[in-house]
Amino acid sequence: MRHLAILGSTGSIGTSTLEVVRAHPERLGVVALAAGRNRDLLKEQCETFRPRCVSVGSQEDAAWLRTNLSYRPELHWGNQGLLACVLDAAVDTVVAAIVGSVGLASTEAALRAGRRVCVANKEALVVGGALMHEAALAGGGELLPVDSEHAALHQLLDGRDRATLREVRITASGGPFRDWPLDRIQAATVEQALNHPTWKMGPKITIDSATLMNKGLEVIEAAVLFGLGPDQLSVTVHPQSQVHAMVGFHDGSYQLQVCANDMKLPIQYCLFHPDRQPGPVPAYSWDQARTWTFEPPDLERFPCLGLAFAALRAGGTAPALLNAANEVAVEAFLQGRLGFWDIQACNQDTLAGLPVTPLASLAQVLDADQAARRHAEGWVRARA
Repeated sequence: MRHLAILGSTGSIGTSTLEVVRAHPERLGVVALAAGRNRDLLKEQCETFRPRCVSVGSQEDAAWLRTNLSYRPELHWGNQGLLACVLDAAVDTVVAAIVGSVGLASTEAALRAGRRVCVANKEALVVGGALMHEAALAGGGELLPVDSEHAALHQLLDGRDRATLREVRITASGGPFRDWPLDRIQAATVEQALNHPTWKMGPKITIDSATLMNKGLEVIEAAVLFGLGPDQLSVTVHPQSQVHAMVGFHDGSYQLQVCANDMKLPIQYCLFHPDRQPGPVPAYSWDQARTWTFEPPDLERFPCLGLAFAALRAGGTAPALLNAANEVAVEAFLQGRLGFWDIQACNQDTLAGLPVTPLASLAQVLDADQAARRHAEGWVRARA
């Protein structure tokens, strides 16, 4: 039986993980839950799953839970609360689903403590991927990807001789603006950007999907996870989101991973790997007529994808700089302080305006993250 700590339990990945737990109560148990500001849903989850360790965003929310829960778990808050959840002695598996670089320290700590980490927080790998690998090696931890594209690549590449590979492709839905002309994209509203045609996700990830930054971060994540160079990685726009990744070999053949576009599938794959359990969603039907389409991404209309490749090629702290700037820009856009096209401009200005240094420590990564945030916030204020 696996004993879980779920970081980000009230988000889309967290709630989907708990659905998988419900489907396999004899194989999965919940030891710890951590969430941010959605204390009402967290209270409901606690009453259902009775975790012994619970963390929230603030001391005030912890006090509210202490008053309103029908039992007495250990209550924590903030970054120390995340660490308490992953380091609980009963935890052997961590689902890291907190959005943003705030999940970096807890992911590293979990790996260093020998946990299996099912990582849906792509920023932890984008910002400090080499450090995550070092932590896993030092502590005996295991890193498995929850993102549908990376879970697909894990299935395609597991045990594969890398010398046989010609290229690796991850797919992108193209987001809500896939067919829009450039001038219309530049004037897009928050409401339009949040209207994703395929996936139901949180606001930050949904905006990243609209700019294709989400796919750019996934390219960097794939390079980290699978030891790939930027010239081995490509993105293909596939609006149906049924083919999640494809691997090309030197003989000209390809293998594709196909499944329904439901995040419970990659979550369950990570939790039970290398075992396979009955599916949490209906099996893919080949008796239904369907059409798949594939096209290259347009970097003129979606320059954030190109910025991600540039950061990957630069290496060192460049991905951390880009990720931090993007978090600031997306938040400003959601607050109405920036236009949609300003997101890529802020990202580009930050990446060009700050020095890139080799990756050496978690503290250095966090310093780069803060420097990029200050730069990006100054850029946003200057646009106001």
